Amino acid sequence: MKLAVILPGDYDEELCEQKEKYLNHFASVGTQIKAFPSGGTKSIRSLIDFVLIAPGAVEQAIKAEKAGFDGVALQGT
Repeated sequence: MKLAVILPGDYDEELCEQKEKYLNHFASVGTQIKAFPSGGTKSIRSLIDFVLIAPGAVEQAIKAEKAGFDGVALQGT
């Protein structure tokens, strides 16, 4: 099973890899987790920050589906 986790914010590749390693540690055997940044803002502190990350999060979810991922989750929800 392949799961995509969307990180809400503007994360660099190194941090995405760190999150993937952490999440895969808890995944079941045969489950692969890949992290994708949504972009838009550095952190979420208000409703406007959610608005800023939404387009990127949707875009990443569509890309994950096209890439054959079985599920998508937004980190922190």
